[in-house]
Amino acid sequence: MRTTTNTTLMASTALAFVLGLCAAPMANAQEQEKKGAAAKAGRLVPAKAARNQPATMLDLITISATMIKTAVIDSMAAISAVDQDELAHIQPNTAADIFRTTPGVAASMNGDDPATAINIRGLEQYGRVVVTLDGARQDYWRVGHGSGSFYVEPDLIKEATVIRGPVSNAYGSGGIGGVVSFETKDAGDFLKKDERWALSEKLGYEDNGGGFTTSTTSAYRFSDNADIIGNLIYRDRDSYTDGNGATVPWTGERVTSGYLKTALRPADGHELKLGVILQRYNDQITSSSGSTSPTLSRYDANTTNQTYTAAYTWKPDDNDLIDLSANAYHNRTRAEQTQVWPTNMIGNFRFYDVATSGFNIKNSSRFDAWDIAHTLTYGLDYYYLEASSEAAHFGAGEQQGYGGFLQWQGDYKEWLQVIGAMRYDGYQLDGETRTTPAQQASISGDRWSPRLTVGVTPFEGFQLYGTYSEGYRAPGLQDVFRGGGAHGGTDAYRPNLLLQPETAKNWEAGINVKYDDVLMAGDRLRAKVNVFHTHVEDYIEADLRAGVTRTAINIGDARLKGIEAEAVYDYGWGFVNLAGALIDAKVVSGLYAGQALNNTPLDRISATFGFRMLEDQLTIGAQYLSVGKITRTSRTNPTLAPVVDDGFNLVNVFANWTINDNLKLDFGVDNVFNTAYTDPQSAWSTTAATEQGKGRTFKVALSGRIGG
Repeated sequence: MRTTTNTTLMASTALAFVLGLCAAPMANAQEQEKKGAAAKAGRLVPAKAARNQPATMLDLITISATMIKTAVIDSMAAISAVDQDELAHIQPNTAADIFRTTPGVAASMNGDDPATAINIRGLEQYGRVVVTLDGARQDYWRVGHGSGSFYVEPDLIKEATVIRGPVSNAYGSGGIGGVVSFETKDAGDFLKKDERWALSEKLGYEDNGGGFTTSTTSAYRFSDNADIIGNLIYRDRDSYTDGNGATVPWTGERVTSGYLKTALRPADGHELKLGVILQRYNDQITSSSGSTSPTLSRYDANTTNQTYTAAYTWKPDDNDLIDLSANAYHNRTRAEQTQVWPTNMIGNFRFYDVATSGFNIKNSSRFDAWDIAHTLTYGLDYYYLEASSEAAHFGAGEQQGYGGFLQWQGDYKEWLQVIGAMRYDGYQLDGETRTTPAQQASISGDRWSPRLTVGVTPFEGFQLYGTYSEGYRAPGLQDVFRGGGAHGGTDAYRPNLLLQPETAKNWEAGINVKYDDVLMAGDRLRAKVNVFHTHVEDYIEADLRAGVTRTAINIGDARLKGIEAEAVYDYGWGFVNLAGALIDAKVVSGLYAGQALNNTPLDRISATFGFRMLEDQLTIGAQYLSVGKITRTSRTNPTLAPVVDDGFNLVNVFANWTINDNLKLDFGVDNVFNTAYTDPQSAWSTTAATEQGKGRTFKVALSGRIGG
């Protein structure tokens, strides 16, 4: 049985604790003010006892909602980041593992499919959450449960950043739910300052599924102005067992992936990065994940993901008006599937192919006037997407998205910050109707979307902010041009050329807290708390009512609201990370008024505790994760009684030992208490004979490194 828990009560307690941590240090405000402008700019001013202490996750410098890299804790938006230290603790097998403690995010997958789907605050499916890998959009989808999936091998990742809500609209068309950005390592991240070259080898093994991983990384520095890094990964997994000890069928996979990235600096202030990322997945998928029905289809799947990127930056030291970046990319995901069940259909072949090419360019100009520090950021972006398949129920065609934005940020002294922005979005979709004879068809549209954020810092280390923002999501090819096939007969899908784009209007308020020396010399407290209320007009979903021709329609409006919080307390020889979210998202008008939106609410809390030993060479810790229950209502028959999927609790432990400069050992146990569970966010079949989640899993990885 799945574990049942009063998640709302526990989440409320955790959030109250976070708020308590935020409020506790206010008595130290006068002392913190003495630290001056350096702390305001995000530069840490630690006590002497902690000068070598690593920065917390909330201090990580990463992308922000303003498209200007800044520390997470200094961003006036709901942003979370996962860095290398956290990735080492998790030892993720999938991209979904990376975000298991990120508030407001449910990264789900099915055990028989290595692809991942991201749900942010209740919004998911392709186009509602923009996913990028080294700046390249990952726009793949396939037919069936779990549409809007993407493929990212976690061992490739240096850091991952999530920007929640339409405040992220500067990052391109769509993204009313938010942005997920993955970044791979540069040579400078791998090579030490005095090294010309380096080579590392990582060997990993886990007992549940008898799987192993090898990861080889090498880098070479030709000079201070040119370097290159390469990586090759092979992952082999057999079918794993759930918490009841039952083998979960079709969950094995073979993954080969790698990347090559070079950086050139032809002159001061100029840098050009060229990269290629190749991933290949071999696995077995079913048409209804986990179902043991003898009539459902099963396929051998070979999926390739190719990403090519070119990124140029120009930031001269003597000209604050120029901070230019330009990026071009191409991504293609192709899944080839050969049917292996039932027996009368063995050998049938189908494919899904989605390719996106695009570019973006932006510049930031900084200047002072009227006692205000001004930052003006402006840019353009464009992408072209082409999708094809032999399956009639796939939304084949071409899609273009384009836009531009203008943003002003003003900082008055050290207590007031204002951001005003406007974005323009346009789109065009071209495809084929399912009429006889078939005809070419096209739809298009555009819109302006504003954003305004005001932040006040009444005293050093404590910031309040409020935001109003809007986002715009065009209907996708799968929405508009999907045809018959999926359910056959009277259930066959039909295109809908009358679909209207989705528009999100979002109110948000937050608190950022950043203090040092709170309870002891050298400790650090960082916390972010935010509340939000988002209204999505013309929400798009398939009309699944009995007796109605199946097609995507604007079912009505949706409403998302909730609270998210995360806090880090680091005291040198240990740390505590807390995160939690209470989110409710539902349809508020139209056909399904009152029903939950995309498997919500997303009530989750997590707590991670760690201790550092042996002069910080050894870190041991434990992580607790609680996922709340989800109420499912029927789209085919809204009068049916809802079905409640129980939540679950997991406990994981980890140890990371840096034996010396050239050798590191990572150890972990996931699901220590062998809980039997299925993530309610997944599309795992309700008739499955097993649970989806992995049972107790021991993991170990040994990494060796040489360089000179």
